[in-house]
Amino acid sequence: MSKRNYEISRKAGDKMWTCKVTNSYSETHVNYFETEERASKWVYYIWENEDNKVNIDELLSNAIAECVQMDEERGVEPSLD
Repeated sequence: MSKRNYEISRKAGDKMWTCKVTNSYSETHVNYFETEERASKWVYYIWENEDNKVNIDELLSNAIAECVQMDEERGVEPSLD
């Protein structure tokens, strides 16, 4: 029996979507996305790579890169403080 599950939600007034994904090992991962589409793609990414285990450093690196990109698109100087 598969234990996979996911939930994509956004609270009223929030700009980011919350994505909670549970893989077949009952490990739950949480991440935040600017769009619902990106959150949906992440669900598949987790499930497709669950045998390789999610690399936490890679996820953090990707999240930081996306934040920097969003800052640059808004014309704000990226700051990692």
